[in-house]
Amino acid sequence: MTTHIIRIIRLIILAKIRLIFFDFIFFIDNQRLRTIFAFRMVYRFKIWFEDMEDIVRWIEIKPSHTFLDFNNIIQEAIGFDNKELASFFVSDDRWRRISEVKKAKSTGDNDLTGNANAPLMSETKLRICVNDPHQRFIYVFDYNAQWTLFCELVSIEESNEKQAYPRIYRSEGKAPRQYNEGKFKMLDDNEFDTLAEKILAAKGVKSLLVEHEEELLDEDDDDLDDDLDDEADEDDHDEFGFGALGEGIDADDLK
Repeated sequence: MTTHIIRIIRLIILAKIRLIFFDFIFFIDNQRLRTIFAFRMVYRFKIWFEDMEDIVRWIEIKPSHTFLDFNNIIQEAIGFDNKELASFFVSDDRWRRISEVKKAKSTGDNDLTGNANAPLMSETKLRICVNDPHQRFIYVFDYNAQWTLFCELVSIEESNEKQAYPRIYRSEGKAPRQYNEGKFKMLDDNEFDTLAEKILAAKGVKSLLVEHEEELLDEDDDDLDDDLDDEADEDDHDEFGFGALGEGIDADDLK
């Protein structure tokens, strides 16, 4: 009888311990829970350009890092100069923008959204805004050019003590030039001729431009010779146009 009672008491104690444990796990606030486990986590994000899906970067970064750290490693991954203003937008699963985190305070025409109260990247840690296993951010760099990249959390890995974070985990595709004037600039005649000659020379073809210019010069010379001949013919006629009539008329015909 005594042994049975002791066994029941032990079961009750174990049950209370389980309740305390589950209460700690399930009723702890999410932010505190993220802080407890953050030092062991590494976020792995897939990042690609909005209109160039074949150019992809994978970046690993810790939850304790700030959005400014995230901004810097993205700039390094795509080879941009990191001199322009930028913003991260927390988005939903349909890429709709919910809230903004700014690189720096901006005003007037330099402001992308007009949200003067948006938190700064340097003051905002990633773990604050990661609330989904596939959390998505929209990254906009250079408010004038509006380079736009999509960032999606693809996995949460265990951190490696020997590895420095954040880091570029993997790269695919060559990033575009940040200041690619040739993409939008209209070429003038000289630039077009130079470019065409380089292309033709690279293919071992004689410059068609030079040939065309020589043909035009020959045509101009022919036209000039024709004009000179016409003027010489006109000099042979009198001002009334009877020069041709005078030819072939002798004195007898005038009698």
